[in-house]
Amino acid sequence: MGWIVLTGYMGAGKSTAGRLLAERLGRPFLDSDAVIEQETELPIPRIFATKGEVWFRRNEERVIREITATEPAGVLAIGGGAVESAKTRDLLTRTAHVAWLRVEPEALWRRVNGSDRPLAADEAMFLRRYARRVPAYTEAAAHVVDAARPVDAVVDDLVGWAASLGAGSPA
Repeated sequence: MGWIVLTGYMGAGKSTAGRLLAERLGRPFLDSDAVIEQETELPIPRIFATKGEVWFRRNEERVIREITATEPAGVLAIGGGAVESAKTRDLLTRTAHVAWLRVEPEALWRRVNGSDRPLAADEAMFLRRYARRVPAYTEAAAHVVDAARPVDAVVDDLVGWAASLGAGSPA
């Protein structure tokens, strides 16, 4: 059974739901952003400020490729922009089971407004970026979850989906 990968726009709850899903399935959990932060010893906002988004995206591709090649397969939360990379989308659709945690962009803006997220400084830009990413989320995802619901409902949905894939059942 391959990796279960959670994608979605910033603020969708990928890391929170991913941790809970991994726990319920008895699998390891990783967050690609956290791995990058650990490797660089820098927080994501500082990486964007000092190294730039292009540098970050290249490293994100590498980290996702390396993680999804490891065993045992677990649950991986990836950054909201990771699927904009055709290489990453192709890798994930071939080697993993991808779920899109979908939330309306206005609700996401309310969740992230005022945070230190480097791509959440301007609402109009935030909404345009969301619209630009929707086709990539749609292409990559084998399962779409309404992540506007409480996290327990999101995780229950994901556990049911994982069970249908043979990835485990509720613990």
